[in-house]
Amino acid sequence: MKKKQLAKLKQQFRPSYEMARQQLFSAIQHKTAANYGLETTVYINPKNREEMLIELQTATTKEQKIAVPLDENFKIVVKRIQKLEKGLLDRFSDNLVEEIAAYWLPATPAVNQTQTATQEEPVAETSTKEAQTKETPKEAPAKESVKEAVAKSESSAFASFEEKMTAFPKFSVEKNTEDVRIFEETAKEQRLLATISETEVGVFTIESALARKYKLKLEVIPLIEAYANTPLNER
Repeated sequence: MKKKQLAKLKQQFRPSYEMARQQLFSAIQHKTAANYGLETTVYINPKNREEMLIELQTATTKEQKIAVPLDENFKIVVKRIQKLEKGLLDRFSDNLVEEIAAYWLPATPAVNQTQTATQEEPVAETSTKEAQTKETPKEAPAKESVKEAVAKSESSAFASFEEKMTAFPKFSVEKNTEDVRIFEETAKEQRLLATISETEVGVFTIESALARKYKLKLEVIPLIEAYANTPLNER
């Protein structure tokens, strides 16, 4: 099968952005339960569509919900998951789940133990409320930890490069373990413009479709060269 036909076929089977985001939400729910025994529900805040809520379904002395702003870095990761970048969904969800567990786990067992020992004592309810009040300010660090998880999974060099490429009309970027490819969406096909090696520094190919764009190539090719010359461990 020709490369162009294969690229077009892959494009047709890609999930939508919303589906990719839901895959991430489902992965978080599954891993928090399977790895840490934390039953969670992950969803978009109905009052703020630019915010993800992670809600713990069991008792805790901390906030029951963690609110995570869906900033540009988060959206870039979801777009890369949408493009089926190998291993990214697992890697990113693992990092998020680690931060979520680090926030809730220290408090959750203590609450369960207290409830078992003092089921009939009204004082327990009061102390739990007091604990929640004291712990409320700690929700902010949890948000920062989620941002750190984004940083762990997100390559700043690639994210910056992808953002610059997709700023050009009809341009898209695909990345796998072997290379990064830049495409242009046309009425007939997804046209390959350039390929950058992900295994060797300084190796890239400019296709004739890009070389013919006399004005545009003066802006695009320098960006490709700069990314191609970026050390592999910094991408």
